[in-house]
Amino acid sequence: MLEIRKLVEDDAHAYWALRKEALQEVPEAFAMSYEEAVAIENPIDLVREVTRSSAEQFYGAFLDGELVGAATLQKEKMIKMSHRAQIGAVYVSGKARGTGAGVALIQKIIDDSKEDPDIEKLNLSVVTTNEPAFSLYKKLGFEVVGIEKKSMKKGQEYYDEYLMTLLL
Repeated sequence: MLEIRKLVEDDAHAYWALRKEALQEVPEAFAMSYEEAVAIENPIDLVREVTRSSAEQFYGAFLDGELVGAATLQKEKMIKMSHRAQIGAVYVSGKARGTGAGVALIQKIIDDSKEDPDIEKLNLSVVTTNEPAFSLYKKLGFEVVGIEKKSMKKGQEYYDEYLMTLLL
């Protein structure tokens, strides 16, 4: 059974394990490297802190009780930008791809954002070579508003990103 919900403090260990998996499996999809992640002191405490935050929220997709997908929603703090939020760190484990976990995860964030009177717009970015994620976002109504060339660099390889938005 698939369950989508906001993560709580007790999910910190499972989230951190999934995050490290994501950074190893698809390093080109994330700004943070695996090496940077494992160098963080007390990462579980940091995750727990975020689960208590109102400005940033972690969402999880659970398949038969196991955390198999995650995404973050971060509200902008500056007054002139407080009408928007950023979706990031989206990942669905290989064992859960094709189960609908990715669609359900992003749809839950969209639905919750529509209920928040402060959020009028959602932004995200996706590496241009990640066709499955790009297709998912388009299917859910996100539109490309630009392309950031050479957005990330790993070694000598550059990655471009689509900048996408959804008006609520």
